[in-house]
Amino acid sequence: MRRLAPWQWLLLLLALSVALVEGFRLWLGLVWAERVALLLLALTLWAFINGRFVFAYYHALLTSWRTQDLPLWPEPKGEHLLLLAPHPDDEVLAAAGLIQRTLQAGGRVSVVYLTSGDAFDLAAGGPLPSKAAMRRLALRRMVEARRGMEALGVGRESLYFLGFPDQGLFPLFTTHYYLPYESPYTGLRAVAYPGCYRVGLPYTGKALEETLLALFRALRPSRILLPSPLDAHRDHQATAYFGMQAAAALGLEDRLLYYLIHGGYQYPLPKGLHPRLPLYPPPRGRGLPWHRFPLTPEEVALKEKAIRAHRSQVRLLGRFLLAFVRRNELFSPLPIPARLPPEEEGWAVLEGGEVF
Repeated sequence: MRRLAPWQWLLLLLALSVALVEGFRLWLGLVWAERVALLLLALTLWAFINGRFVFAYYHALLTSWRTQDLPLWPEPKGEHLLLLAPHPDDEVLAAAGLIQRTLQAGGRVSVVYLTSGDAFDLAAGGPLPSKAAMRRLALRRMVEARRGMEALGVGRESLYFLGFPDQGLFPLFTTHYYLPYESPYTGLRAVAYPGCYRVGLPYTGKALEETLLALFRALRPSRILLPSPLDAHRDHQATAYFGMQAAAALGLEDRLLYYLIHGGYQYPLPKGLHPRLPLYPPPRGRGLPWHRFPLTPEEVALKEKAIRAHRSQVRLLGRFLLAFVRRNELFSPLPIPARLPPEEEGWAVLEGGEVF
């Protein structure tokens, strides 16, 4: 969530006030039948988004139809799974089930958090928190991440917090690869949180890339799980770019596996806790070779527990986060579709012919 300046909050409050007054005025001008129709429309929209009433059956049929033919991802067999998480909570949303199964098979799991989630204003206690409050939020989210992973059986020694800026990873990959970036949320220009992997590293893309290279060399994972570059969140996109670049430098491209969290408007539907529904491929991941990874009821229950450990996020985004508690998880061996539409490859269609 992007931080709003004070004048933007003022404009937002003014707009909401005007909308509320105008809505009330229009409501008084409606006849009773129009009011009933409007209320029914609002109830229908709510029921669709949350999977209530007849829409519960609609979502069950649709999600089952979308996932039934997806190939199964093979069972992990004693591998070392390294998961890249842009923020604390992405790791459990994407792969809490795979993490559990990897450990059950005698494997090892490591998690690298690129940021500590220090850019979520409302989670820090209000719409205009101080920079000190944002830094305290980062420490709180690191604690929540440890609790969530402990619920899955992953010890603290396997968690690596890099402490780079939330909402700042994309600038690190582009405009601040060499020049230090200053977070507008915390005022920091370098890694400063106790418990981070290397305190004092400057906020530069070069420092982040070198850190990932060092971790990849030291941990020697057999599988690296990271976000797809098709994710709508810029931090997730940048995590994909940094991870892919580091893996390519070490010849580990064949060990990459991708997940997608911010997969399109209102994804995944329905919102809220629906553990018996399958997770379907996200709209932004259309064309990717998705594989489904079925979970047992016990694994689903532990995934919910791990997500709820992120209390600062569940308090505000609970219905979005819990919507990932499903009977399967989805992974893709490719970051983008193997075959892009013509318009994505620089081609334009003109009167039935393709023109470069």
